[in-house]
Amino acid sequence: MMVSGAAWLGETLSAICIKESNMKLVTIVFILFVVIESSHSQTQESSVINNQLIVYGAGSLDQQANRAYINFTVKGFGSSIQEAVNVARAKASDIAAKLFALGLKESDLYTSQFNSGDNFEGKAFLSSKRDYRGQIDVNVTVDSLQLLESVVQVLASSAVDRLSNINFGLRSDSTMKLEARRLAVVNAQDKARLMASQLGVSLGKVLYMEELLSYSDGDFYLPPRDRGVSAYATSAVVAVGSGSTQTVAFYGQRFSVRAGVKVVYELVASK
Repeated sequence: MMVSGAAWLGETLSAICIKESNMKLVTIVFILFVVIESSHSQTQESSVINNQLIVYGAGSLDQQANRAYINFTVKGFGSSIQEAVNVARAKASDIAAKLFALGLKESDLYTSQFNSGDNFEGKAFLSSKRDYRGQIDVNVTVDSLQLLESVVQVLASSAVDRLSNINFGLRSDSTMKLEARRLAVVNAQDKARLMASQLGVSLGKVLYMEELLSYSDGDFYLPPRDRGVSAYATSAVVAVGSGSTQTVAFYGQRFSVRAGVKVVYELVASK
């Protein structure tokens, strides 16, 4: 049976329209599926991010200062630089021997500064015996504060030209630092358990943990307990001269060794 050209063209166009409609429908359905899945995925991701508990823990240990630093200066004068330096060196050596007799070690002393040259402060008018000056500054570390008074007495009674800057601090103690860290973690755990219990949820796994208050000088912050005292030290000055010394009592400050931690917990529904 012969089909007219007009009828064949009509049937062909109808088929094309039906096919295009089906393709559009499939495309629309696919887009809706992608949108729904994407929304569901984002909802799940958002719920994981939001279901977290962030807590900060702190651990602190108080300890009395157990180290002191003291500085003294000796000067020598002579008709030459070599003579002036030799005089200053002899004074420093004599003082060091007395300190070693108290129990200090060579590693407890170090020369912080040395200089020599013309003596512009007090040259003799008719003599050259004080034309040149040699100066040695020595820092002393005292790890036993029971010796501090004796150290000061030795220095004050010796031929020193200046005695000053008694600074207090803490010796490095890895055991104390570890204990401060442990206390910080325990503090964070206690906080997390308390808040989760009040909220009626349970703590899941730890998602993130970060140590806080970390510094380059030993990974710990060592603030003074008394805010009125400068960062790491108290100071006293002993006047030397005219054959008299000033009696000074030294009291080391207390320091707090602190550690901090940030912990992020996952929150899960209570069973």
